[in-house]
Amino acid sequence: TSGGQGVYFLSETITSPTLATQWKQVQQAYPSAKLVQWEPVNSDASRAASKAAFGSYTDAQYKLEEADLILSLDADFLGGIAHPGFLPMAAAYAERHRYEAGKPMNRMYVVETMPTVTGFKAEHRLALKPSDIAAFAQGLVHGAAPQGLNPDQQKFFTALLNDLKKSGGKCVVIPGEQSPAAVHAAAYALNASLGAVGKAVVYTEPINPIPSEQVADLKALVADMNAGKVQWLVVLGVNPVYSAPSDLHFADAYKNIPVTVHLGSHLDETGAISNWHINKAHYLESWSDARAYDGTISIIQPMIAPLYNGKSAHDVLQTLLANSQASAFDVVQANAKTYIKGDFATSWRKALHDGWVEGTALAVKATGAPKSGAVAAAPAASGLE
Repeated sequence: TSGGQGVYFLSETITSPTLATQWKQVQQAYPSAKLVQWEPVNSDASRAASKAAFGSYTDAQYKLEEADLILSLDADFLGGIAHPGFLPMAAAYAERHRYEAGKPMNRMYVVETMPTVTGFKAEHRLALKPSDIAAFAQGLVHGAAPQGLNPDQQKFFTALLNDLKKSGGKCVVIPGEQSPAAVHAAAYALNASLGAVGKAVVYTEPINPIPSEQVADLKALVADMNAGKVQWLVVLGVNPVYSAPSDLHFADAYKNIPVTVHLGSHLDETGAISNWHINKAHYLESWSDARAYDGTISIIQPMIAPLYNGKSAHDVLQTLLANSQASAFDVVQANAKTYIKGDFATSWRKALHDGWVEGTALAVKATGAPKSGAVAAAPAASGLE
């Protein structure tokens, strides 16, 4: 296809520096080709809020060892993989929560919508409906309780606000990943006004090298599918027929595309109605790389050769480039030369041995103060009842 016109790729969220580099090379060779990332559980709310607050996408990293006071706005950061970086955050929280003579213990407020591990650990916990979290958070930003609080909620709000103000910047506000953009915007504003930025919270470039708002992009893709603009759709490791919002009627639009290709570990709902199915190699059968919570890069090594001749997303994109027969190992090692410092052979072996590449954590990003209208502009939920 001329310039890649009509060629679309639908991928899971990309955290591999090598895969992102391959995509950028594909874009140079085929400028009209398009990439959409989609996972049903994504970071759209924080992406939208950071774009509104800072003018660009950012990731927040929390240094809980620096916080005497923690406020969780429906963020279960002790409870498991639903919150990015929960392991280092849990370790830092526990270290500061252990009593030692002469060392201040941290204290935690949690405002949440359902019982969580984090809520059970809190010294002060308030249960609210999901629709009320944003109004509560924005009330903290403006220093005035939202309408409709009962006496116990009012008492909690006042004590929390006073403690935040008295913390001297040794505090942090953590929004839940699933919370609406208004909650994230309020957290940005609170962390800035309380003096927490640069201490218990820092902002970096996203670990996703091609950050996007996935729901909006998926809607645009379906619109192009229905308009006949999509001639080829290559699905890389996701199952949108199952996971896309039902009101998009993705399967109906998908069947109208002339050529559909599915890379998957099995014939799932999307694979079953695709023209072509490519057996996807398990992640333990293929070379790759990925960024962790703080941006540190790990090299993913296969434990065995691919069974059944499985392929990876690296293999699919590489077929469109000049050196089309290069293996995933070849492209990962070539890209590693851009981020591994010192003697490459020695450092490469060290990275494989250690499991991570030294010195690749993301640098702190100077975002400036959040834009004053970001909290008001973010979509808020209804008021408290």
